[in-house]
Amino acid sequence: MQDKRTAISPGIVIGCGVGAALVWLVILFVLIDLEQATLVVAGASGFFGAMGSGIGALWQTWSARHTTEYLARAEHDASHDALTGLHNRNALFQELEWSYKRAKETDTVLGVLFLDLDRFKVINDSMGHEAGDELLRIVATRLQSAVRGSDIVARFGGDEFVVVCRDLLSEKSVLAVATQILKSFAQPVSLYGGVQVVSTSIGIAIARPDDTRRPKDLVRDADAAMYKAKKERSGYAVFDEVQRMQVIDRLDIERDLVKALDEEQFVVFYQPLIDVPKKRLYGFEALVRWNHPTRGIIGPGDFLPVAEETGMMARIGEMVLREACAQAAVWNHLTADAHGIKMSVNIAEQQLIDANFPYLVSEILAWSGLPAEQLVLEIIEDVIVDHLDGLTILRDIRNLGVNLAIDDFGTGQSSLSYVKQFDMVSALKIDKSFIDEMGDGSTNRAIIEAIVAMAKALDLRVVAEGVENETQVRGLLDFGVDIMQGYLFNKPVRSDAIDPVVWFKPRGNDEGAARPGLTPLEVSRALAVQAAASGPNRPPRKG
Repeated sequence: MQDKRTAISPGIVIGCGVGAALVWLVILFVLIDLEQATLVVAGASGFFGAMGSGIGALWQTWSARHTTEYLARAEHDASHDALTGLHNRNALFQELEWSYKRAKETDTVLGVLFLDLDRFKVINDSMGHEAGDELLRIVATRLQSAVRGSDIVARFGGDEFVVVCRDLLSEKSVLAVATQILKSFAQPVSLYGGVQVVSTSIGIAIARPDDTRRPKDLVRDADAAMYKAKKERSGYAVFDEVQRMQVIDRLDIERDLVKALDEEQFVVFYQPLIDVPKKRLYGFEALVRWNHPTRGIIGPGDFLPVAEETGMMARIGEMVLREACAQAAVWNHLTADAHGIKMSVNIAEQQLIDANFPYLVSEILAWSGLPAEQLVLEIIEDVIVDHLDGLTILRDIRNLGVNLAIDDFGTGQSSLSYVKQFDMVSALKIDKSFIDEMGDGSTNRAIIEAIVAMAKALDLRVVAEGVENETQVRGLLDFGVDIMQGYLFNKPVRSDAIDPVVWFKPRGNDEGAARPGLTPLEVSRALAVQAAASGPNRPPRKG
């Protein structure tokens, strides 16, 4: 619009002069006295010509001024986030490039802080996107007030922010900025009539004058440190040499993952779930391992987070689901004792948000021939809370006859109000962290007791994972927990290490009654010989 004004401004100047002349030519034909008309026309033409030139000049000046304002505004909009007014990602990297060069020239320290809001998604989903946007604007204002005037604050995307601290004399100055930011978050936020406590996790990457990293690597390293801070709940964490090696290793894993699926390098291990009072196998949990061509067996904790971030988790999850269902169906054909044995498979976040996932489950069940009631799909507690809109998908799966369980229960963000919405769930799995420390009088013991009481009230089955000693078994039995899994009973093994005749046969004289004095060791020996039949390396513990 403003550029058009600039283009037509010269025409306005000429047009005003021509217009004035035409007006007085009309007057010429109206007036009778030719000499008088000539004088009038000559004088008036000069006057209106000057007036036209003045009008054109004013237009030119006004247009130029507004064009400059328009260009400045367009330039600002291109480099700033529309919601918060902070620098956007592109402007951040431009400023970071300049700041990095300046730090080299002036022999100063450069700090990059990567921030991620804690529990933002919960607030955004529960209170609405407008509340989420308002919260981001409040956070942006607090960040700008917490940093120094020379620092750059940018919105990196979503609820992630980056602060560039420049012209620093020491590394302590970077930590001082991080501390000041954390203090600014201590004040509760008033949001739509309610009060919310919002916290953040900060990752810090520090570039010294002799640093050889590229500017964009500093953002990557600060991001990696942020995840460490979030995991340790430490407020902030500084990227160090250990993390540098982890980043390099992560890049190698990311590269190798691309061909791992195509070359069928993923394998499925099975860890038994034991019905201790009945002295029999209750089911299996299918656990994926990566049989890397040079590294050997790699546990899920070393590659699944990378698979999730690179978008490969859904493909891996489908592979595990297919193989687990097919294996359970094979066991059904081999022995009648396998009928009714549960096969548990973990659902990834990418699968839960896929509207076509129930159709995939139905197709795999039909393809494998496994009865739906034998399949149990496990969903991590936090994944459900973060995707409450996925409850419809879970209900569709439950309508197929498939059982659903909440994994790692007690470690996430859910409350009783959330659990009441999980009407399609049939079981809760108590996280290993609670089982590890459940001595008399411990807080974990009280938590387990509360979980079991809640589960019974909601008619949910409880499974304890990570059981490793007889004391834990006796305590869990006292609470009324019958189904357990853990290294006390058996580690995860390959399918070829499982003898259906030995593993699936009930061991009690009366299948429905527990024999007094039964020990976990007796259960373990009755179910399988713990031989080194699970592969060259002992897989990392899942539970």
